[in-house]
Amino acid sequence: MRAFNASTLASLQGGRAVSRGLLLFDFPSGLYGFWDGLGVLAYAGVDYVGAGKLITADQLDVAGSLDASTLTMKLTAIPDTDLDPGVLATIEAELYHQRPVTLSRAYFDPDTLALHSVERVYRGYVDQITHDYTIGGEAVLTCSVESRARDNTRRGARLRSDADQRRVDAADGGLRHAAISGNQDIYWGKYPGQVKK
Repeated sequence: MRAFNASTLASLQGGRAVSRGLLLFDFPSGLYGFWDGLGVLAYAGVDYVGAGKLITADQLDVAGSLDASTLTMKLTAIPDTDLDPGVLATIEAELYHQRPVTLSRAYFDPDTLALHSVERVYRGYVDQITHDYTIGGEAVLTCSVESRARDNTRRGARLRSDADQRRVDAADGGLRHAAISGNQDIYWGKYPGQVKK
């Protein structure tokens, strides 16, 4: 269950909360932030470019399974706006494949528009990006994203061994008997072959 801070909760309970979506790409060259408001929103050291209704996303699948879900997002660039075709062109020049992307929801005070809180709603990896350009007109960038649930089936390189554990912490001897513990016979009651006296 999600726990909101007091000011966000009060606005939500009063039916007066103003919310906007935030989209954050984490590329090798840096962070690209967009939001569906107007102007630039500075949050956590990132300037989110306002795109109004130019960002759309599929409805989130929040099933309780551990299966990875896919999400399709569209960024529509229009000349002479904050989200122009030049911005989308810089995204396409990035090494975007399998890079992290985060969707969040920002909550604002309805009167002062002060930011109450930002709640993360989805994290995933960029699978592929396609584009559709109209000369002198809008450009649409379609981004296919896989959720981080796919990490649940990923195999790691870690081993259940003393040597591997000591690479993490040289003083941690919690697995010092791991190599032999699976081969030890444990006897309950009388020892096998014990002679009755």
